[in-house]
Amino acid sequence: MSETKEKIWKALAPFAVLLVILLIPAPEGMPPQAWRYFAIFVAMVVGMILEPIPATAISFIAMSTCVLGANWVLFGAQELADPGFKASKEALKWGLAGFSSTTVWLVFGAFIFALGYEATGLGRRIALFLVKFMGKRTLTLGYAVVIIDILLAPFTPSNTARTGGTVFPVVKNLPALFDSYPNDPSSRRIGGYLMWMMVVGTSISSSMFITGSAPNVLGIEFVNKIAGVQISWMQWFLAFLPVGLLLLVIAPLLSYYLYKPTITHSNEVASWAENALQQMGKLSRQEYMLIGLVLFSLSLWVFAGQWVNATAVCLLAVSLMLMLRVVNWSEITKYSSAWNTLVNLATLVVMASGLSRSGFIDWFASMMSTHLDGFSPKMTVLLLVLVFYYAHYLFASLSAHTATMLPVILAIGKGLPGVPMEHLSILLVLSIGIMGVLTPYATGPGVIIYGCGYVKSKDYWRLGGILGAIYISALLLIGWPILSLWY
Repeated sequence: MSETKEKIWKALAPFAVLLVILLIPAPEGMPPQAWRYFAIFVAMVVGMILEPIPATAISFIAMSTCVLGANWVLFGAQELADPGFKASKEALKWGLAGFSSTTVWLVFGAFIFALGYEATGLGRRIALFLVKFMGKRTLTLGYAVVIIDILLAPFTPSNTARTGGTVFPVVKNLPALFDSYPNDPSSRRIGGYLMWMMVVGTSISSSMFITGSAPNVLGIEFVNKIAGVQISWMQWFLAFLPVGLLLLVIAPLLSYYLYKPTITHSNEVASWAENALQQMGKLSRQEYMLIGLVLFSLSLWVFAGQWVNATAVCLLAVSLMLMLRVVNWSEITKYSSAWNTLVNLATLVVMASGLSRSGFIDWFASMMSTHLDGFSPKMTVLLLVLVFYYAHYLFASLSAHTATMLPVILAIGKGLPGVPMEHLSILLVLSIGIMGVLTPYATGPGVIIYGCGYVKSKDYWRLGGILGAIYISALLLIGWPILSLWY
């Protein structure tokens, strides 16, 4: 298939899906507007997966279409028959609601922190510092790569920006010091292991913090709107901490034996990092300011959560960054990743809420409850979490997976009597980051790392399958019992 034909096919596929679903009669008992809304939602997801145009543009178009056609896809006949019901006003209010979400703005603020790490050079300095002190042995160097990612994760909500933009540029310089090159047998000397450590690191760090990955915030928004469960920054962190610490210890070690490099120790990497640090010079004023703001924000998130909203803390920190000239406004306006994510999350949050607003979620939950009625509540939670987790083999984006599958899984659980929605909700959102280890296309950093040519396809799939099973097992066998003590 030529490139032009492929582009045409990708552009037409969402419309074809929309038309096919609309031609199928609505299932029995489903409100007509819910079926039409579902058709637009599925078409949006198909478009986001194929990306004939950027995914954010697709979600924005889908939201705008639903606002304009609200009488057809959002509101039922009973609402429209009410003389006091202003359909156009309510539709616009619904469409813009995502931009008032505190969690969406929390991610935006964290993106500005990431900009600070990049602009001041603090992110690169942290990476080089750890490599300097842990780089003499390949195993400890692997741990350093993972720890770097985790240290940056609380304030870098894009794992692509964090791992691909900060960690990868440092790590990619290391294999050549040992004559280890991509797409070559020498890749197994050390390059393959170090590249795989970035996959390990980004998958753990993405689940460690709400702000470790943008889909996490999308997930807790769905959980709040559909299941009525609220998850704070601290609750998330404490819920995953035991699992995260265990994975931090065993995942690099297990990978070391499953994908062992032929070079196990050397002083060259540590010397290179030391020289690079010397070239950077002393900490700048902007770096000191950023460190202070990071510690200030983290302290308020941890100790003042009852009095100060996490988003307010983040916006205050951004304001201080501007006042202290850690970053300037022109840099923020040019930081397209932050604005792109702001619009993308806001529209996806709205589109997911539309599944409930149109009546689709209630119908689907009722329908599925009859099929899972014979299972115990715990077995239901187990099955739903595993279905959600392993369905990621079908997706090339954590955001698309979360937007597509999470509302559906939550709806099924909500429709079943006795299912502990707090447990189900937290387990589902905590699994979003760790599923990024499963495939070469599972998440943005994975695509970058796989594309550099150090890890062969068969090795990536093998390691991803093994560690993916260990990750979800740790969450269910360790994280779940701990949640049971809290709820």
